[in-house]
Amino acid sequence: MLRSSIELLRRHTRLILLLPPLLIGLLLALTMCGKKGPPLLPQEDFPYKIVGLTGGWGGGWILLKGEIDGPSGAGEAKDIMGCRVYYGQYPLENPPCDSCPIKYHGYHEFGSEVITEGGFLCRVPENGDGQIYFYKVHLIGPEGVLGPSSNRTKVTVR
Repeated sequence: MLRSSIELLRRHTRLILLLPPLLIGLLLALTMCGKKGPPLLPQEDFPYKIVGLTGGWGGGWILLKGEIDGPSGAGEAKDIMGCRVYYGQYPLENPPCDSCPIKYHGYHEFGSEVITEGGFLCRVPENGDGQIYFYKVHLIGPEGVLGPSSNRTKVTVR
């Protein structure tokens, strides 16, 4: 018995000697964070947003209107590069309830032409009769930074 144990130790000496460094290396590799880099500065929030968003059907397009709210009002909103209009489309027969969360199916982007002296005015192309549309708008600032979301508006097209 002792002789077979000694023989077994001789055969596996290399494995026994390599096992602790391999386990330590594995533990170190699993606990390391990865490549270190310089810290990223937090992106500044874009303060402008649309308030009082409303919408109406205009025959082939939806007209969205609202006011611009921000630190200095619409008069100093020269940093607004455009907007992103998120939309959700549902059939008239099966609309979501008023307090249900809305799944937005995509978005349209528009340039600075949506900013007028009177506030926000945007024509969104839609062609679905018998549909209910939900919209929310984010203004786009310099370098594509999105501002906060507007309120949600609902437009029914019969």
